[in-house]
Amino acid sequence: MMAEFMKARLAISQKENGREGVDFIFKTKSGNYHELYLQTIKIEEKRSVSILKSALGVPKDNLWIALVLLMEDIEPVLYLIPTNQLAKSDGYIFLDNNQGERLSHLSSWEIKVFTNGMEKLSEYLFVHQAKNLV
Repeated sequence: MMAEFMKARLAISQKENGREGVDFIFKTKSGNYHELYLQTIKIEEKRSVSILKSALGVPKDNLWIALVLLMEDIEPVLYLIPTNQLAKSDGYIFLDNNQGERLSHLSSWEIKVFTNGMEKLSEYLFVHQAKNLV
C-alpha cells in the first residue's frame, strides 16, 4: 500500500496519535490531508470485511478505506473507497448493518468481495481513485 501511494506521489505517514480507526494520514498534491483506515482480506478465507461504525466514525469526504485483497500467488490488489460510499448502502457490495439504538456499538458497515461484484468494486481500484484525489 505504501509503495502505491509513493508511486502516485502522495505523501503518506502512519498515524502517530489521534482518533481510533485511522491508520494513516496522506497528503494530496494540492496539500489537502486525508485519513485512511486500512483493511485487509484474504480471499481464500473470507469474502467480506466488517468495519465497526464506532471504530471508523462518521463518514466524511476526507476519510477513506484502503482495502487490500490478498490472494495466494497474486500481487495484492489495493482499493481506495470513500467512506461516504459506505453511508450509501447499495445492498450489493456495500452493506449497512445497523443494530439499532440499544446495540449501536455493534453496528457496522460491510464490504463484500465476490466474483459478480468485482466489476463494481473495480471502480474503486487505487489507480482509478488516486487520479481524483484533491
